[in-house]
Amino acid sequence: MNMPGMQSGHGVDMHTLNLLPSWIGIAWTVVFLAIAASHLRHMAQTTGQRRAWHSCHVLMAVGMAFMYAPTQIDPLTVPSAFWRLIFAAAGIIAAVWAINGVGRVSTLIWLLTSIDMAAMLYMWSGSQHADTAPLTWLLTSYLITEAAMWTLDLYRRLDGATPVVSWRLLASESGTAVPVTSAGTGPAASGSLLGELNISTSMVAMALGMAYMLVAMQLMA
Repeated sequence: MNMPGMQSGHGVDMHTLNLLPSWIGIAWTVVFLAIAASHLRHMAQTTGQRRAWHSCHVLMAVGMAFMYAPTQIDPLTVPSAFWRLIFAAAGIIAAVWAINGVGRVSTLIWLLTSIDMAAMLYMWSGSQHADTAPLTWLLTSYLITEAAMWTLDLYRRLDGATPVVSWRLLASESGTAVPVTSAGTGPAASGSLLGELNISTSMVAMALGMAYMLVAMQLMA
């Protein structure tokens, strides 16, 4: 695998414990390339903050594909320092957008995206995780929880895609204002990153693939 520092000859006894045989690496590489293609299509079909959000997931999927790809099928051998720089920059941008609430886009979704970027940065930072095992298991637990939330479609509640209630003065004899639910209007809907897209399958696969890599790096380190 292309995990930083975990190839043969880098201090890891691959014969003791190998959670990443070539066939698993190839399978996950294909999965992550499919995820990247899916988000790339969504990115091309949207604009603004949604395009930026999907581009973050294209970046993560490509980064994971390179991490899982066996060296036999990875002629590029992109340096780990490149991925660290990219994910650090993307994570900072996502965090800033979350804090500033740019364009009224769901700040919580951007905050969680910045945590995903931090997990990617952590994975590409090297294989010596023996001293940071608590952080590894914390990130693993977070990613498994993330997968469960996508499975249950709970992320839509964190996003701005839920219907909003607006007060309108209805033409009635009483002339009183009553709440009217109007989907697609108001700050919540205009700030939605997910919109009407159903991307649960790709997001569950991405979270589980990242979690498995963290577990493998910890147990093989």
